[in-house]
Amino acid sequence: MPDTILRPAADRLDPQVIAMNEAAARLGASPADPLSLPLAEARAAAERYHAFLNGATPLSAEVTEATVAGPAGPVTLRLYRPPGRRTERLPVLLYFHGGGFVVNSVDTHDRLLRLLARHSGAVVCAVRYSLAPERRFPHQHGEALAALRWVATAGAAQGIDPERIAVGGDSAGANLALVLALAARAPGEPRVAFGLLFYGMFAHDFDTVSHRRFGDGRYGLTTARMRWYWNQYLGAATPDDPRAAPLLADLRGLPPLLLLAADLDCLRDDTLRLAERLAEAKVPHRLAVYDGLPHSFATATRLVDRAHGAVLQAALALRRHLNV
Repeated sequence: MPDTILRPAADRLDPQVIAMNEAAARLGASPADPLSLPLAEARAAAERYHAFLNGATPLSAEVTEATVAGPAGPVTLRLYRPPGRRTERLPVLLYFHGGGFVVNSVDTHDRLLRLLARHSGAVVCAVRYSLAPERRFPHQHGEALAALRWVATAGAAQGIDPERIAVGGDSAGANLALVLALAARAPGEPRVAFGLLFYGMFAHDFDTVSHRRFGDGRYGLTTARMRWYWNQYLGAATPDDPRAAPLLADLRGLPPLLLLAADLDCLRDDTLRLAERLAEAKVPHRLAVYDGLPHSFATATRLVDRAHGAVLQAALALRRHLNV
């Protein structure tokens, strides 16, 4: 797959993003800021804000839940099946939500997950992984691997084709998805056919152009918040462990990947650097950088047309690579 980079447009925030932020403020909904609120309140604020983004009427999908044994207790999986395809055996996208490993949930990403299922034709299996700091690295990796093994074995009873598995996620979830794709290269693990990564946090590095340019919070996410998220996730672990910072891993042998980044995002360069390393490792990939959009745009599809278009691009890539 060739690289495709959509060039930035002078740091201009998309007018629909501005209108969305203004509408949210009028309703008293705002993105979670755990640096200014107790953690429980920040998590509740994240749920309220994403309820506004998702809207009152969910997109149609057949939704079920399953439970898999994780490294320290059960892990809930929520499966979104495209409407009208109950009897077919479909490929699956194993998806991990963003939120710095600390906030957000499967619920906050409900519209995105339904949209991906509807337009990709795949079952989207969202993992309700444990949050930090209650559970820290590498606990979430064990839960992700348990979910992958479940879709490859028990998933057949849910109409899932174990030969067509993709992994995906946004922000912290993109980190987990990439690390899972790396782990799946080991003999005996289920094969991952494709990876979908939205604006991932791939390295514990804040000395980048995008952090210096956008980390002050003008467009939402801040460098200070990213430092805090990493600290909650890592605890005493080293930030140079490739399982925590997959940008530092040996990337050879990965499946094809689609990388989608926001240009007005302090994490933008994590994705750009990943694309460079993938090229060095000769991993097929495609990169799209969306000008005018901030971090977390994939959950804004109801209100921002270009965010909706980016998610449709992702869904069509899933359809192509999973032979739907």
